[in-house]
Amino acid sequence: MSKRIIIIVLAAAVVVLFLLLMLGIRHLTSPAFDAAQDPRYQRQEIHYGNRSTRPYGGKVAFTLLDGYFNGRAPRRVTRPFSYTYRNSDNLKGNNSVYIAVATQLFLTDKDAEDMSAYVSAGNQLFLVVEGTDSLLQKTFGFRTTEPLFESGPSSAVQRFVNPAFSPDTVFSGKGIPMNSHLVLAESDTSIITILGNNAQHQPNYFRVQHGEGHLFVLLNPMSWTNSWLLENNNVQALTWQMAYLRMHADHVYWDEFYKYQLMPRTSDNFSDMQVMLKHPPLKWALWLALLLVALYIFSESKRRQRIIPDRPVLRNNSIDFAETLGRLYYLHHNNANLAQKMVQHLLEYIRQHYFLNTARIDAEFITGLARKSGFPQEYVESMMQMVMEVRTGAHVDDEYLHILYNSIYQFYQNPK
Repeated sequence: MSKRIIIIVLAAAVVVLFLLLMLGIRHLTSPAFDAAQDPRYQRQEIHYGNRSTRPYGGKVAFTLLDGYFNGRAPRRVTRPFSYTYRNSDNLKGNNSVYIAVATQLFLTDKDAEDMSAYVSAGNQLFLVVEGTDSLLQKTFGFRTTEPLFESGPSSAVQRFVNPAFSPDTVFSGKGIPMNSHLVLAESDTSIITILGNNAQHQPNYFRVQHGEGHLFVLLNPMSWTNSWLLENNNVQALTWQMAYLRMHADHVYWDEFYKYQLMPRTSDNFSDMQVMLKHPPLKWALWLALLLVALYIFSESKRRQRIIPDRPVLRNNSIDFAETLGRLYYLHHNNANLAQKMVQHLLEYIRQHYFLNTARIDAEFITGLARKSGFPQEYVESMMQMVMEVRTGAHVDDEYLHILYNSIYQFYQNPK
């Protein structure tokens, strides 16, 4: 079995193990529910995400928001409020709206401090949560009851107290009732305005004056979910909630961070890695991805083929042969025999490279060789004259042999 097949089998096994593990975790962590109830409306299905199409998702509300702000679509924020506030100049103005939809709002000291500065400058902070933490209440001077969570679906109700609205100011739809409400002291009426009530006529939608701006708190995020807004005429409830916000805000933000917080944060240093490691499915997916990458690197790190060396430059073997032959015959001082061998090799070279018949060396042969080789005709004629002399048995002394050698050597060195 090849190494590639082994890697594919291991990767498939890891993926199957991951799927089985996720199914097991979901089975162990999912609470039992009555078969008569629709599982889509159980509490574990709450998400509030702006892209979630679940019954308890927030895609419908997010899509409708740009119609309330003169066509300005909200900008998604995935970091804590303190991080966004300290790294964005837009939040430091006085005409922006920041919206957060979450189960509970867990803040740090920096979050609360920056929210206070943000609202005091004249901006509007709109929080749609089931419950608020003590730090937020202390910062803005209000108090709410602890949220009472109900596991099963029922009827979620939202009322409005503004007499300017139509007489029928009660909206209801299928959802989980949210029973947290404002505890209003007599001294709070100067800065707190009640805007809506829950089914028990307790204030759950109110506005807090803080500096030059306002904090809005709606303790009924069910009224922002997909199924609730699409039931009856409940979209009108969202319209009346948005009626208190600035229509011509310079910047509108939608928070996508606090909905994932299930407990108070111990540090302001937040990263996407912390979110992944906090949720078991994401953590397992991360480790499995790293394992697959490591297997791929391990299997593909070795080269599959050795480096092919560069081919050496081809040498002129004719020159090497002539030089070797010359040295051999020169040692015996047989000039005539050496000259004969040199001439024979030259004529063979001409036949193979220039395809000329060397049986008859005349003016026509010399002209053709000069034209094909690129050498001057006088040079070729002089060399061929010595070739014919050697072939007819002329006397060859050392000086003559030297001249013949140089002539043939130059001819080999510059082939065309």
